[in-house]
Amino acid sequence: MKVQFYLTDVTYRVLKGKAVVHLYGRTPKGEQVAIHDGSFEPYFFVQPRDAQKAKDDLLALSVKDKRDEYRVVRVEDVTKNVNEHPQKLLKAIVNIPSGVPLLKDEIRKSPAVKECYEYDIKFVRRYLIDKGLEPMTLIEAEGEKVKETSRVPIIKASSVKPASDGTYAKPRILAVDIETYNPLGKRVLVDKHPVIMIALYGENFKKILTWKKFESDAEGIEFLPSEADMLTRFKELIAEYGPDILAGYYSDGFDLPYLIKRAAKYKMLLDIGLDYSELKINGTTQTTVQTTGIVHVDVFKFIKKVIGRGMETDVFTLDAVAEELLGENKHDVNLDILAKCWDDASPKLDEFAKYNLQDAKLTHDLCLKILPDMIEFVKVIGLPLWDVNRMTFSQFVEWYLIKQAEKFNEVVLNRPTFHQQQGRMMARFKGALVFEPKPGLYDNIVVFDYRSLYPSIIASHNISPGTMNITDCKRMHNVPLDGEKYTICLDRKGFLSTVIEDIIVRRAEIKAQLKKQAKQDPLLRGRSEALKVLANSVYGYLGFAPARWYSFEAGQSVTAYGRHYITKVIDAAQKAGFTVLYSDTDSVFLMLGTKTEKDAMAFMEEINKELPGLMELDYENFYPRGVFVSTKSATESGAKKKYALIDRKGSLKIRGFETVRRNTAFIAKDVQKGVLQMVLGEGKPEKAIAYVKEVIADLKQNKVPLEKVVIWTQLTKDPREYESVGPHVAAAKRMQERGTLVGPGDIIKYVVTRGKGKIRDRVKLEDEATQDEYDSDYYIENQVLPAVERILAVFGVSTDELEKKGTQSTLGSW
Repeated sequence: MKVQFYLTDVTYRVLKGKAVVHLYGRTPKGEQVAIHDGSFEPYFFVQPRDAQKAKDDLLALSVKDKRDEYRVVRVEDVTKNVNEHPQKLLKAIVNIPSGVPLLKDEIRKSPAVKECYEYDIKFVRRYLIDKGLEPMTLIEAEGEKVKETSRVPIIKASSVKPASDGTYAKPRILAVDIETYNPLGKRVLVDKHPVIMIALYGENFKKILTWKKFESDAEGIEFLPSEADMLTRFKELIAEYGPDILAGYYSDGFDLPYLIKRAAKYKMLLDIGLDYSELKINGTTQTTVQTTGIVHVDVFKFIKKVIGRGMETDVFTLDAVAEELLGENKHDVNLDILAKCWDDASPKLDEFAKYNLQDAKLTHDLCLKILPDMIEFVKVIGLPLWDVNRMTFSQFVEWYLIKQAEKFNEVVLNRPTFHQQQGRMMARFKGALVFEPKPGLYDNIVVFDYRSLYPSIIASHNISPGTMNITDCKRMHNVPLDGEKYTICLDRKGFLSTVIEDIIVRRAEIKAQLKKQAKQDPLLRGRSEALKVLANSVYGYLGFAPARWYSFEAGQSVTAYGRHYITKVIDAAQKAGFTVLYSDTDSVFLMLGTKTEKDAMAFMEEINKELPGLMELDYENFYPRGVFVSTKSATESGAKKKYALIDRKGSLKIRGFETVRRNTAFIAKDVQKGVLQMVLGEGKPEKAIAYVKEVIADLKQNKVPLEKVVIWTQLTKDPREYESVGPHVAAAKRMQERGTLVGPGDIIKYVVTRGKGKIRDRVKLEDEATQDEYDSDYYIENQVLPAVERILAVFGVSTDELEKKGTQSTLGSW
């Protein structure tokens, strides 16, 4: 029989000494299915010094451990490119996947072997790449139904292949959120404090599970006799709903590990997997949670690592993220009284039940919101959704290259050793040219963006690790690099340059399609974003010490060409009569002066004719007014990436100011934004000066509300791991003293109060401080003035003058 299904999850099991890949998905008719494929064999490559001796040594290998005996079952001769140069290799096929690294270690001892490759590619990922299967797309399997323990039908496959480019755009999502008994406030002890509520939310599905009865009109609430019964019902509901995705918010770190540990207390297994396997915790400090056949998506992780770069919020709490992305908020309840309400069986428990369900709803809706982006990363990179959900930008690039390597017959290069990484970290690329602005207020600014400058350079100039400094090259080009001679071979297209060119072309085609759509296709938009992230991350990857395709020469060449073309554009703009305010690898800022926007567009079209290949300037926007501020070290040159612009609609574009810092109080952010609006929007610097003086006066009298002086900072590691104890670390330790568990990713909120000693000694938590005790001098000198001093210095106003009473000031020529 044949079956088509959207692939959602993949794993493997070893059965009778053979690896069997298990693929899970859903048919177009909505039926869940499992496909078992035992046809694929694990392998790695060997680069021999003596091919026959290496073959003999491989076939004689045998390694045992407590579970299995591992051996090379056969050896094949292959020709593959090693760093873009053809080499004769041996393909060593192994009986069991876990034997690959062990057999590699043994064969490396043979003098007949020069090197081994691709021994660290996980078996399931290798299967997907070699078979050309992309998760979340339509797959076709042929085979027979078999009876095995499973929640879904199983087909033993004789063949598995891609069916079409069809995308699984609407998987079934079930979001989960829990509430725990919390007599110690935010400090929860998993072995002592039970889960008291579990909310589940899906399409046309709402459930709140709890085990204490109280009056409630909440939709879908169920009362169970005990926590154990509630956990059993939780399993039943997941099986009934049959989700493709189980979504949570910080569920790798809290919700699911907590549920697993509470279930263990009752000697229960949360065996929700489609093969009846249990939820599994991986890791100790940075935990992840998996189950077979259902993809666990931690929404927090993808938003923090990928989506968050383009968001306004400084913190990634569920409430802050939902407000920005959905326009919704969590319910406002006092969690500090939850334990008491539970003990008293208070009617207020109804509020907490609805709060719990709202959290699950927000998690579900956020998952829906980011799903198109996640799906497109899955398709572009070719890895399962669970993996993509937890990957970094460097991992995106590396796995995209690994996927492409198969198509180009390239061997995946090895990860560098620790000592190799140490050596790489000592080398630094010479940076790109930055044309620094003079501090000041400017009118009529046109900004042009370079269309992915570095990716365009890589593609246009054939820059790739395997094309650099090749001795037997017939056609080559010299890199415009002072002091060193680098050459790029042009005899053939490089691996990296070809891959990048394909990304740029594909993204341009997608952007053209999106422009034609009245309502943009979210999947197309997501694919465009995925390709943009990949293209823009490649340059950084070239210089990333742990990278497989690291190349110092290639990275140096990219920045050399960057300096060359930035200089070319600046010179051309100046010759055309424009004043260049600022330029870097992202954009160029031109002041029109007596020229018009039409003139600027004509200049853009003309310069684009002179730029090579895929390189182009794109029109970004026109700004009636902008301000560049000075650096701390000099007043005659503007800060790199430290400017503010206002467009025709009155929207501010702010780069490099304290506004984007996460250890800034709200009052500083508010004042800075207000000053910029008055200076840029109204053109009234004198009004801005008066406004700052008024805020300073209010601070001195402690009239500014306490919530405006609260400082928010996110911990990046455990408080005990910080060598230097700053105010936020002191606040985190104070929270620990009060019994609150804090760790990486937690938001720390504190207030600096009056008193003696270092700032860290005068920190109080938000709920400990009072209106009249915050240190007004600290907030004036360390928060408000640093946020505005360099803006107002443009108008000749000093911090001393700002702290004086009155509104008169010397604006000089302004």
